[in-house]
Amino acid sequence: MIYRIYPNIKNFLMLHLDGDKAREALGEDTDFYMDERPISYLPNWNIMEVAFLDAFGGGNKEIPDISANVGRLFLSEKAYKLLDDQLDGYGEMLPVIYESGTGYIFNCLKVIDANEQQSMHDPLSDKFSVVFDENLDELNVFKSGIDFDAHFCNESFKRIVEENNLTGISFSVDIGNPFPEELGMRNTH
Repeated sequence: MIYRIYPNIKNFLMLHLDGDKAREALGEDTDFYMDERPISYLPNWNIMEVAFLDAFGGGNKEIPDISANVGRLFLSEKAYKLLDDQLDGYGEMLPVIYESGTGYIFNCLKVIDANEQQSMHDPLSDKFSVVFDENLDELNVFKSGIDFDAHFCNESFKRIVEENNLTGISFSVDIGNPFPEELGMRNTH
C-alpha cells in the first residue's frame, strides 16, 4: 500500500525554510526555500540554519522528529538514525542546524510519473487525484511530478515511523488530497 506523508501541524511545529538563510548557505540565486522540485543541492551545500513555526500561530508545540514542507523532509538525529537505510538511494541528506541541535533535510530525488489521464492537481478548484499505473509498494519514499510538494511512502517506511514513535508526520491512503481536513490542513491553506 502507498501512503501520502503529511506534516502533523495540529500537534507539532512545522519546518520553516527562510530565504535569507538559504541564500547565505547556497548563494544569492538559490530558490531552495521555495522550490519544491527535485534538484540536487548536495554538491554546493553548506550547513543551513532552519526554524520551526506553529502553522496555526501561538500555542506551545514541540519540534517534531520529522517535518514536511516545501517538498522536503526534516529529520532529527533520532529520525535520521532510524530512517537513513530506508532513504538511502532515494535522495540526499543535507545537514542542518536548528535551535535544538542538528538534523537533516531529506531532499527526495526519486520521482514517479502519475497517470496523466486519471491524475489532477488543481489547487484553485480544489480538484485533486493521484493515480499511479505501477505497483510502487517496493519504493520506500518518492515524489510525483504532478505534485512535487508531496512525499509518498510504502508500508515499511510507515511502520518504522510508527513503531519508533517518531513525531511530526501523519499518513493517509488518500494520496491525492494535499489538504486533508481531518489533519487540520484545510484551515492553514
